[in-house]
Amino acid sequence: MPVNKLLLLLSVALCSLQAKAIWFEASGQAVVHNGDKHHARKMATQEAIKQALMFAGARVNSVQYLADGLLQNDRLEVRAGGEVNKVELIHEDYQGDIVTVSIRADIFPQDTQCQASDYQKSVVTTWFPLRHKQQASLGQLYNIGKDLPRQLHKSFSAASQHANIHSVEGFYVTPGNDLSRQATALARKAGGQFVLLAEITDLSDEQTSPSRLAFWKDRQINRNFALDVHLINGMTGEVLISQPFRTSASWPFDPHKSVDTASNTFWQSSYGMAIRQQLDDLAQRIDDEIACLPAHGRVLQSSHQQLSVDIGKEHGVNMGDRLKVFKLNQFYDPMGNSHYQYQVHPVEVQVTRLSLSSSVVESVNGVPLANIQPNDFVSRR
Repeated sequence: MPVNKLLLLLSVALCSLQAKAIWFEASGQAVVHNGDKHHARKMATQEAIKQALMFAGARVNSVQYLADGLLQNDRLEVRAGGEVNKVELIHEDYQGDIVTVSIRADIFPQDTQCQASDYQKSVVTTWFPLRHKQQASLGQLYNIGKDLPRQLHKSFSAASQHANIHSVEGFYVTPGNDLSRQATALARKAGGQFVLLAEITDLSDEQTSPSRLAFWKDRQINRNFALDVHLINGMTGEVLISQPFRTSASWPFDPHKSVDTASNTFWQSSYGMAIRQQLDDLAQRIDDEIACLPAHGRVLQSSHQQLSVDIGKEHGVNMGDRLKVFKLNQFYDPMGNSHYQYQVHPVEVQVTRLSLSSSVVESVNGVPLANIQPNDFVSRR
C-alpha cells in the first residue's frame, strides 16, 4: 500500500478578483514492493495529482489518465474538462524503498462549476460607527450603529444559504486604509472566516414646508441612509466587497421626539423598512459572493491526539466528517506582490465530538497531529 504524504503549496497573487491560473505543487510517496519501481512511481504520481486536485476543488475524468500521460512526458497538456490546464513532473527521488514524486498542476476552476461547500461560512462584524454624528440628532438615532448589525443578523437568518453572522462584537471599528490588517486581527479575535466592516455615512434629512394654501399641514421630512460596506477574507485579508448601500424614505415620526432604533415601531416604519431592504440586499450580496468559496474553520487548541476547531453544528458539521488541516503563510515576490502559501498537513482528521459552534477532530489513522498550532485552519475539500 502506498504511504501517502502530502506537502502542497499554493501561491495566489492578491492583485485581482478575476479568475486566474493557480499553480499547485504536491508531493506523493509510495513504497517500492518487490523491486517494482515503475509501479511505485506511478502510485506516488497518482497520489500527488489526486491531492492537488482535491485541495483545488477541481475535477477530472481520470487521475490515472493524468498520471500515465505525465509519466510518458514530463509536461502534459490537458485539453479535456477545462479545469486542469497543465501538469508537470518537477522532481523524483528514491530513498531506500520509498519513492517521492513531486508535480505541479496549473488549474483553472471553471466559473460554471461552482462547488459550494455544504458548510455555512461565518461572518463576524462590529457595531457600525456614524461618520457624521450631528446627522443623528433628528430622532436621536445615536444608537442606530448598534442596532443595524442585529437587524442584519435577521436578514441573514431569513434568506442566506451559505453564510451566517457568527458574532457582533460590542465595539465600533471605523474602516481605515488598512482593511486587511483590521480584518485579520478581528478574525483572529472573534473566530470568523469573513469580516464585515461598515460605516454609516449618511443620515441627513430634507424638510419641505407646506405651501401657504396648506398651512395646516406638517412639514414633510425625507431622510437619507447610506452604509459603506467592506467584506474581507479574515484569513488572507483580501477585500471581496467594497460597496455603498443607499436609500431614502419619508420620516414619519415627530421631529421633536426620540425614536428607539431597537423597536418594532422604527423597523416597521417607512424609513425602517427602506433600511431593512438595504440590509436584505447586503445579505444577499454577501451570500452570492462567498457561495463558491470553501468553508474554513480555525484551530482553537491542539495536541498530538486531537484538535478543537471553531466550526460545529450551526455550520453544518456532522459527526464523522473528514477535514484537511493547513497553515497559511504570506510572502512577497521580488516585485513586492503579496502571495499566500498553503501548507497542507499530510494527516486527515475526522470529527469525533460535536457542539453547536465547535468540534473536536482526531487523526483518521491514529498518526500523531504534530506541528499544528492554534490559528491553523481546517477545511472540507
